[in-house]
Amino acid sequence: MKHIFNIAFYAALAAAAGFCGCASRLAPTDGEYASVSELPRLDALVFDSDGSTIYGQVLVPSSRFGDHRPCAILCHGFAGFTRWDDVAHDLCRAGIVVVIPHHRGAWGSEGAYTVSGCICDAANLAAWAMSPETAPKYGIDPAAVYLVGHSMGGNSVVNAAAQDCRVRGVVMIAPCDIGYMAESMTKDELTSFLIGEGLHVLHRESDEAVVDDILANASAMRFVNAAKSFAGKSVFLATGMYDTVVPSAPLDEFWNALPADARRIRKVYPATHSLMGVRRDLATSLADFMLAR
Repeated sequence: MKHIFNIAFYAALAAAAGFCGCASRLAPTDGEYASVSELPRLDALVFDSDGSTIYGQVLVPSSRFGDHRPCAILCHGFAGFTRWDDVAHDLCRAGIVVVIPHHRGAWGSEGAYTVSGCICDAANLAAWAMSPETAPKYGIDPAAVYLVGHSMGGNSVVNAAAQDCRVRGVVMIAPCDIGYMAESMTKDELTSFLIGEGLHVLHRESDEAVVDDILANASAMRFVNAAKSFAGKSVFLATGMYDTVVPSAPLDEFWNALPADARRIRKVYPATHSLMGVRRDLATSLADFMLAR
């Protein structure tokens, strides 16, 4: 079941947000390094999350950026079809440590996939990134850890950030408020939606187990319920003007429910759910957002 919403509304919002198609301010080429010690590096992520081994990558920027860098934990969307490596590498080039986890049950990580499990993975990784063991190893500023998620990853990061007051902020890219969708669909409709979006590629106990997990936690996962926990946090919401996958109503509801002291940026891009065609502009805006002090 696909959700088609008001494109005219998003066109107006895009104009209000000041979107332009100008070239990215990110450097188009990699930098020059004085020595091997200055080179950025890619480390393997092997992380235990509630008994399941989570795999992924850690992108560490050049040492010339110094220590105490922002960290972005970048959570992929449902089923993991769409990778965000291009944006991850742009953020790393800008001096941001990027952690890319493959959630339990997805892309070779252990365990069985559930939506609530993805939220736990994101929350556990945030605590890991801020820990006294991890932060110095990668030059992370524990006070500048951001959770970044696309689609179902947006659901993961919103709910994980609501659980930990230490998380500096969230970036929601075409986020899926699956709790809202579950409350507005029948069980069969929700199952069909998930199957259509790639449920079959995930390691799971069963299709029904994934659906039942969502239904059991639907109310708790609603974005509007998380909003009250974002006092003092930073929020970046990016959506595609032509996105027909996720509904806009819960995003508006969440946005209006954010505390007054939340730092917020909302941008609408002339793109579909994948944000293809605008990712360099998006990466530039995200780097500016996370590097702001």
